[in-house]
Amino acid sequence: MFISFKASRAIPIHNNLTRDFLIQATLDGDVHRIEYQNSVNIDGRIAAADGLIVERFDGRYAVDIVEARPANDPRAEALMQLAFARKCHGIIELRSSDVRTEPRCTAAREVWSHRAVRIHADDRAEIVETLEGRGPIGLAPLTETVCTRGEARALVYALACEGAVELDLRHGLDNLTIVRSGHAGSSAGLRAHGA
Repeated sequence: MFISFKASRAIPIHNNLTRDFLIQATLDGDVHRIEYQNSVNIDGRIAAADGLIVERFDGRYAVDIVEARPANDPRAEALMQLAFARKCHGIIELRSSDVRTEPRCTAAREVWSHRAVRIHADDRAEIVETLEGRGPIGLAPLTETVCTRGEARALVYALACEGAVELDLRHGLDNLTIVRSGHAGSSAGLRAHGA
């Protein structure tokens, strides 16, 4: 099960490709919400959909991760029906190469590995207030500016996992990675991988 602050419930995952996609969608500032629907009504019968829907800055889209479904999978029809039922703007078809694009994929995995780091309230306030006062800033200047009890970089990553801050991971993680205030608790952030 995958748990994200952008999803209202845990999402079942059956493979690592879907997991990587969900991690990236969670950390992407352009994705506001991730939804999961396990079935859909097609002509009066319930069909398995195992469908993901992302709500982004440019609309709502059903997501088809091509390599994550078996060939000739009847769920393709269910996904199309789900997209219509949920008033999606379309379907984003993703391939493994879209999801596993580097350096974004490795960077997202690295950040996500810090999701269980405990954050002291003072450290949280220090980082968030610094970002609110200075605006978007590089990772190195931010970690050098704040005074925290824990390792500042690990704390920034953990805050990104909960949406309190956003990291621009398109170019990987380095000292110049831009950090900005997030939309914790509400909906933050997926670039259109292959859309």
